[in-house]
Amino acid sequence: MNEETKKTSSKASSDRDPSPVVLEAAGVRKTYRLGRVPVRVLEDASIEVRRGEWVAILGASGSGKSTLLHLLGGLDRPDRGTARNAIRYEGRDVSRFDNAELNHYRNRSVGFVFQFYHLLPELSVLENAMLPCLVPNRWIVATLPLLAALVGGGVGATIGYVAGQGVLPDADVATDPKMAVIAAVFGVLGAAIGVVLLQIGQVIGERIRLQSGPEAAASRATLEEFGLGHRLRHKPSQLSGGERQRTAIARALASEPGILLADEPTGNLDAATGREILDLLKKRHLAGLTIVMVTHDPNVAEYADRVVRLEDGRAVETGD
Repeated sequence: MNEETKKTSSKASSDRDPSPVVLEAAGVRKTYRLGRVPVRVLEDASIEVRRGEWVAILGASGSGKSTLLHLLGGLDRPDRGTARNAIRYEGRDVSRFDNAELNHYRNRSVGFVFQFYHLLPELSVLENAMLPCLVPNRWIVATLPLLAALVGGGVGATIGYVAGQGVLPDADVATDPKMAVIAAVFGVLGAAIGVVLLQIGQVIGERIRLQSGPEAAASRATLEEFGLGHRLRHKPSQLSGGERQRTAIARALASEPGILLADEPTGNLDAATGREILDLLKKRHLAGLTIVMVTHDPNVAEYADRVVRLEDGRAVETGD
């Protein structure tokens, strides 16, 4: 990173120092098990991230960097222990969030960028970038299929009775067991068809809505900014590594999170493409985005306002 960029970063860091702590790991411990053998990955690791800051977590492979990032993002939980052993977002212990709060935190408050992109191969660039917007309301997901089944079952049973009268014209509709069986069969078929048609309609309707809605406009604008305006309909297999990572960053920013968590965002790229990605992140950071980035490369860590080194499972502050 050149001296001008370093000065800009240092000035931005000093300007943001009074900002409140938005994300914190307080004395975090994390242990995994290899068979019956406990392996302590993090031991009393602490880090504070202020709003608008870019913090790099630097460490060798296997030092626990990604584990700490996953804890900060709510993808994993620290070992059970005292109140000090906690991840806090805006002062609240993330491990105490209920499922709805945790889902909202992971989908809206923070965005994730990984080393290996994790794009869905069957979706286009634009659809991949809009994935966070595709997460529907849990109540709707739970109730609409049930309503579709009830309506479809009722329609199917009615059709069954009508069809039964044609096959058994002399049967008593109210009491004949054969009529009840015919109605039940058509009712089950109607319920199944109702659910299937609902799901097909939801997929088509959601795609149409998103393709023409504000989410699509925002994602298109981001992809245009990232130089992918000509790739919107392309599949991930048609992209270069840098283009895939830019798509992944656009996806992470789709829900406009306040914090971006980046796990080795340049680790799978060549040096020139890696610098392009870091410059892209720097531009968003200077616009106010908070970034926590994991890396093993000191040159990559230089882009951050502040560097925290992980040593023996503990976080050691190294300054700007």
